[in-house]
Amino acid sequence: MKKMLLSASVLAAALLFCGCASVEVVKDQNLSGQKIANSGKTLAHIDAQNWGIYLFSIPLLSGSTAAPGNIAVFQDTVTAESLMPLLTQESKKLGATKVLNLASQYQESGLIFYTRQINISGNAVK
Repeated sequence: MKKMLLSASVLAAALLFCGCASVEVVKDQNLSGQKIANSGKTLAHIDAQNWGIYLFSIPLLSGSTAAPGNIAVFQDTVTAESLMPLLTQESKKLGATKVLNLASQYQESGLIFYTRQINISGNAVK
């Protein structure tokens, strides 16, 4: 009985703190008049991020890049290849023709169970 309660508690904690993919957009009017692109019309600064929980290198729970805000189970979505389409899709929604000044950050921490985090940002320009 104690093992079942412990397992249920661990599962509940994992679901509570599980992976999440999200995109934040700071539109041009909120950039205090700063021009963040050398050419073209600045539309927004876009930041896409995702993280997940892994057992060794096996993805357990991660953020779904196909449906941001949802969980992907046993899918390795905490990669630049998985997250970049999310950023460019948001850029296209704004009417941008290109994304400039791309920057990414990747981090992992833990031993047997560990978390991976990735963050990609860029400037949407028309």
